[in-house]
Amino acid sequence: MSRVSESSSNTLQYRFDGPEDAPVLILGPSLGTTWHRL
Repeated sequence: MSRVSESSSNTLQYRFDGPEDAPVLILGPSLGTTWHRL
């Protein structure tokens, strides 16, 4: 049984904060997490 989602998600949410010369920190979702709130 396949568990791959058939929905298309073409959006990427991003935000730039802080000084322009500061290092960049990229955060991504972890395995086992969800965007749904309890």
